[in-house]
Amino acid sequence: MKTYALGLVLVLLLTLCGCGTCKLADHGSRLNAGKTSSDSAASRSIQVLKVTATIDGSGKFVFTPAGARYEHLNWSPPTNVTINDSAWGDLGHTPDGWLRFSDGLDLSRAWIVEREGRDVIALEPTAKGFDLFMDDSPNGAADYSVTIAIPRRESD
Repeated sequence: MKTYALGLVLVLLLTLCGCGTCKLADHGSRLNAGKTSSDSAASRSIQVLKVTATIDGSGKFVFTPAGARYEHLNWSPPTNVTINDSAWGDLGHTPDGWLRFSDGLDLSRAWIVEREGRDVIALEPTAKGFDLFMDDSPNGAADYSVTIAIPRRESD
């Protein structure tokens, strides 16, 4: 049963990973299309979020304007978690500085810029933010790192 559930989770995460890749290509083309001198101002309106962790199992980080938390799925919870180089010790509570960082950002339009790890890292947009899935299925833990670009909300 565990193998079946693991297989189902992997299929889901790989599907999400493919969607994230398409989204990355879409954002890249929009950022580079028709470059003008005002494009440098547009690039300043994008914030970068870097998440690192040692993963031995699976779960998701849930990011919204109201907070951030980790939801554990299988095996061991992550260790050595950092958000923009600051330690995130209690994964059940929003990390220090998240509310200031996320203020004015359109989290639902975030996309992965760079990822490092031996298994799955996938980002799924939600209505108010995004879920970041990390899954390490091979035996033993491994280090993971993901860099996410988040645009500012457009003015009304």
